[in-house]
Amino acid sequence: MGRHRRGQAREVTVGELVAALQQFDPALEVRLAIQPRLPYEHAVGPVAEADGMVWIGEAGQCGYASDEVAESLGWR
Repeated sequence: MGRHRRGQAREVTVGELVAALQQFDPALEVRLAIQPRLPYEHAVGPVAEADGMVWIGEAGQCGYASDEVAESLGWR
């Protein structure tokens, strides 16, 4: 998920994310492991279950998240 055949990172589609999440109990909470104080935009990485939750790792910084994104996430 999220890799080209040659191993280069690429954007993950909603369909790929949904397919990855379908392997987990739908009642589990989902978390994105990103520091909210710094509004960076990160690519989605691996998805795993731990501590009774589903975790979405990050696969590298893509740039800065806009103020609108930070506000929509409740960071501001």
